[in-house]
Amino acid sequence: MSVSARPPQADAKDADSPDKASALETREFFISRVSTLNVLLKRRAAIYAKRTFGFTLIEWRIITLLPTVQPISIRALALQALVDAAQVSRAVSRLAARGFVARGRSAIDNREVLITLTRKGMALSVEMCRASLDRNDQLLQGKTPGEIESLNSVLDELIARARSLVESDLD
Repeated sequence: MSVSARPPQADAKDADSPDKASALETREFFISRVSTLNVLLKRRAAIYAKRTFGFTLIEWRIITLLPTVQPISIRALALQALVDAAQVSRAVSRLAARGFVARGRSAIDNREVLITLTRKGMALSVEMCRASLDRNDQLLQGKTPGEIESLNSVLDELIARARSLVESDLD
């Protein structure tokens, strides 16, 4: 794969041409393509979560994340879900009101609230994970196991590199 290291050059005569793709939409600009895929997959997940379960995408993420990270604080859950803690807090309140999650106090720090799934929430999480796997299979339909493994390997490398870049930007 050829990746251009130079910034796209604006061409005055092409700037107003509606049939020319912008530099950020070309195949060379990988980040834009990954972002487009991310937006489309999130949009599809949000539609499914709302239609099937009456949930927002953040509520969906909380229910599917909790089995592997609970008990967990709001702040830590927000970091795991890659969303704002205030959004997680509001979503947890809605989920608690519907009986899917419970709040409890930390044995170590009484000021800290820890979130766990209720039995009802755990059963729902299993159902939601199955639905996620089904949607995953739909996306990868027609790909061989070798192609899927290659995609996963490349994605693992890119995710690790992106994490490293974020950490270096924070220093």
